[in-house]
Amino acid sequence: MQRTTIFRSSAALALVLALPAAFPAQAAKPSAHTVKKGDTLWDVSKAYLGDPFLWPQIYKLNTDVVEDPHWIYPGEVLKLAAAPGQMAVPAQDTPPPVPTAAAAPAAMPQREVVDTPPPVAMRVTGETGTEEQGMELFRRRRVASVSNISTYRAVKFHPVRAGEFFSGGFLTEGDSFSFGSLLGPVTPEQIETARARAAVQAYTTVAVNPPEGGSYAAGDLLLIADRREGPVGYGQIIVPTGLVRITGNNGGQAVGNVVSVFGPIREGQVVLPAEKFMDPGPADYQKVANGVEGHVLVARDLRELRLPRQVLFLDIGKRDGVALGDVFEARRAPGPQPRASADAVDEVMVTLQVIHVRDRTATVSVRSVVSPDVPPGTRVKLIAKLPS
Repeated sequence: MQRTTIFRSSAALALVLALPAAFPAQAAKPSAHTVKKGDTLWDVSKAYLGDPFLWPQIYKLNTDVVEDPHWIYPGEVLKLAAAPGQMAVPAQDTPPPVPTAAAAPAAMPQREVVDTPPPVAMRVTGETGTEEQGMELFRRRRVASVSNISTYRAVKFHPVRAGEFFSGGFLTEGDSFSFGSLLGPVTPEQIETARARAAVQAYTTVAVNPPEGGSYAAGDLLLIADRREGPVGYGQIIVPTGLVRITGNNGGQAVGNVVSVFGPIREGQVVLPAEKFMDPGPADYQKVANGVEGHVLVARDLRELRLPRQVLFLDIGKRDGVALGDVFEARRAPGPQPRASADAVDEVMVTLQVIHVRDRTATVSVRSVVSPDVPPGTRVKLIAKLPS
């Protein structure tokens, strides 16, 4: 007869009970992200969706929270849209769909109308004769059967905006410009300021001195700027401080209203005709393989690079194929460091977007910062473009 052996070991029982804990269920993918200090939509998209170029999808899903995609704030809760592994640009081109006959417009939802006949008027006979009691009541009840009602807000994101274009500044590249000069407010301030050269505010009426032999006409848009020396061989740095719209002339001077303020506007700053902004319109980026490379020339502002929206200048421009809206990465050069024990590796330091471009140079705005130290000579590489 076959024998059956039963083990009553407490250690074996404990092992069986511990098996579910040894193989925990895979953590569910998060459906939302709480913004922390230093986060950008670019970083959130890369972390959760695996592709930083999918950030417009997260932005469009959170327009009720995010007003400007360049600025998100700690504590905001962002819904996550695309599934991991989805790419912003498909690996293979898909043929366009075959044209088909236009479908007939959907019929409007039908309404059910229920009519109820008016009640019969009652006639009451009294001592004074016949008297109408009440009146005819016409009641019509309408029940509308409407389904699939939805509302949405379609937000079209513009990668480059006029304010960034005008405020970014540029290098003169050695070209000659006919500069005018800002003469200051036309009407003195009612309350005298403690500073001798107070900054001009928005909507102030100012006088402008045209360049020698030149003039400005009503409607002209002028850029107000400071100047300082730029890198050798690239001319001067033009740092915009505002925009003024000419309204008329007062003798040899032009008079206009300040319509935008980017920095301190003071008497003696130069003015020049503002370039026309050609809006590229709402569009999604297209990845670029083996993009053009260049280098950082200099920072526009005399301060350490720490935050997004700061401005740098590159040594490549239109002649190299650079266009408004292009996205670059600044990368650390691998090799030994002068004051470090470990060698540097090739890694991304900042992400940059072109906001102004000239023949030999480009003005770029910092979009995200990984490392705040981006010295002149840092290598940059084109990684994405807007559709042409």
